[in-house]
Amino acid sequence: MSNFLWSDATDEDVDLQYSPSRFALRPLDEYLVEYATLSQPYRNSSLTVPGQPLLVYIHGGYWQRLSAADSLFNAPDALAHGVSLHAVEYTLAPHATVAQIIDECVVDVQNVLNTLQPSRVVVAGCSAGAHLVAMCARHASLQGRLHAVALLSGIYDVRPIVRTPTNDPLGLTNETAADISPQLLAPVASPPHALLAVGQHESAEFIRQNREYGELLQRNGAQVTIDVVENRDHFNLPYDLLRKGTRVGDWVLAQLKG
Repeated sequence: MSNFLWSDATDEDVDLQYSPSRFALRPLDEYLVEYATLSQPYRNSSLTVPGQPLLVYIHGGYWQRLSAADSLFNAPDALAHGVSLHAVEYTLAPHATVAQIIDECVVDVQNVLNTLQPSRVVVAGCSAGAHLVAMCARHASLQGRLHAVALLSGIYDVRPIVRTPTNDPLGLTNETAADISPQLLAPVASPPHALLAVGQHESAEFIRQNREYGELLQRNGAQVTIDVVENRDHFNLPYDLLRKGTRVGDWVLAQLKG
């Protein structure tokens, strides 16, 4: 479906393109259990040290699933490399709108930066989390404070979601979706470095959105790496964020270590 045009497609085909579990290498439920299992040993651990390089991670789940407690699976790699790890918590839809979730994430990132004063910071997210990172990076209060962003399998034009059942708890319209779509908003000064990565085993729409938002950031002056990562899907790509010897992990570690 390389020539897929969501605005002309049927609702069924749009839903397929924006259902990443239907392209994944393993069942979604297996990944969700794995996130929780890998994160559990670190839920009561201190994973942040003032002054260290910091990875801030914003989880996905289409703004309505998962939590910070399920997003600590990179802790062993963080500890091994002397990197602080902070997972952002936010209220899930339908208890908050996406606009409210964005505001919560901005405040959380502000607070952790003010508290830790990291030597360098990369803010990363996957899926809806990548969208939230992109929106946070636009916020005036964070301009000049982020060295880099790592955006994995993100949605930067949210309007197609309005055509899918995913929108039921979100309540977005075409207009409100456009208002929170970084692909459609006037450019602002972005972090100087950005990674736009998507898994090989993802839909044509996720691959397109990844490429087009990367190209937009390039035009806005950022140094951008755009990548389609072999043998990865929407749900296992985040495991690579601090994993040495992977394309994503090596890029993030290089930004954090300078």
